[in-house]
Amino acid sequence: MSGRPGTADRADVHTALPWRRLARAELRRLLAPRALRLSAAALPLLVLAFGLAKLFTHDNDTAAARRAADEEYRDFLATAARTGLNAGGVSRDNFFHDPRYLMDTLSFGDLRTVVTALAAAAVVLGIYSGGADWSSRVMLTLAAAEPRRGRLFATRGLLVTGLAMGATAASGLLLIPLLLLAARVRGSTAGLDAQYWAVLSSQYARGVVLVGLLALLGYSLAMLTRSMAVALGVAFLYLASAGQIFGGRGPRLAEYDMNGLVFAVLNEKPVVPLADSACFAGPGCEAVHTDLSGVDGFLGILLYALPLLALALWRTTRRDIG
Repeated sequence: MSGRPGTADRADVHTALPWRRLARAELRRLLAPRALRLSAAALPLLVLAFGLAKLFTHDNDTAAARRAADEEYRDFLATAARTGLNAGGVSRDNFFHDPRYLMDTLSFGDLRTVVTALAAAAVVLGIYSGGADWSSRVMLTLAAAEPRRGRLFATRGLLVTGLAMGATAASGLLLIPLLLLAARVRGSTAGLDAQYWAVLSSQYARGVVLVGLLALLGYSLAMLTRSMAVALGVAFLYLASAGQIFGGRGPRLAEYDMNGLVFAVLNEKPVVPLADSACFAGPGCEAVHTDLSGVDGFLGILLYALPLLALALWRTTRRDIG
């Protein structure tokens, strides 16, 4: 399709589809692939399996865990005496691993695991939704049916973002009762006060927004490159080279790769300012106290997503299709 897109948009406004009809059509297109429908059906089963697994990987037999810790401690003392190692400051508690599922500590990590997996899947979903129709040349037909390309771009972006956020919200609502069940049967629900639920709810809400942003990032990348294969290749190359790009340039910069930003968004612990700590020197202290906050994490992800989104929108609305 050639010519000036802006002129075509103004000339063909009267032929554009009503937005609700466009949204329904695009939603059907997005959900049409069999692989996507199977993935959607498998998602609750995977979350269910992950949650129920906590029942089988934890138990209430702390006595056996104490005996195992005592045995490891005795072995450690024997090794220290034989090798001259200083055993001061090491006690049996250092070797004790609580076998119970402690909801007030373990649930944050489990929710973070599920959301992180969904975030990775959301990038792939976004890339598919933005790139599949370019490789199949269907975009030519779609642009003819909906001449206002900006509206088509926005509708697809909103749909993929909304689907990713909805799937994450539903997964969290399914996971948390399963974790509560594991804690009641194979652990402890002590410490589940108002502050705990406020922190968990905040992590849950941040996770929902995070997954939506990453789906939009993948969509923007595919719409910019106009190729699902190229977008997947760029994403893979970034992940493979992020350590070399950001690593070795100080702890602060190293946290601005996507893994560091995602962890910052999902981290349930507040950042401890260096001025409030007794640890002031050494690389260990520097690394601990340059943790990014959740706000830092979101801002970093927006620094990735917004330029791609703007460039993709510009190319979609201002450049020829074909």
